[in-house]
Amino acid sequence: MLQEHRDGPRGISEERGDELAPLAPLAVIVSFVLVAAGCIASSAMGEWTRDYGAELVVIAFCLHMFLSALLGSWGLRMWLQPTRIWRRFEHRSLRG
Repeated sequence: MLQEHRDGPRGISEERGDELAPLAPLAVIVSFVLVAAGCIASSAMGEWTRDYGAELVVIAFCLHMFLSALLGSWGLRMWLQPTRIWRRFEHRSLRG
């Protein structure tokens, strides 16, 4: 019997999402550390702009903060959503 393979709204299968779910708390912690490091490093941005140029430093800083926030939002979404296994069980029981 073939198993039905369904992709979620973002193209990640439910099985893959279940595999990555345990990494969510770690992603939130790492994201918090990366954002804190970016805030602390912002005090040295004046030196870096003189040494490397303002465009490069601003682009690198914005990219760092954006990716840190993206990691944190993914971690929070995965961590705070209802258990996927429970939703799958409810869905199957409603179908009969």
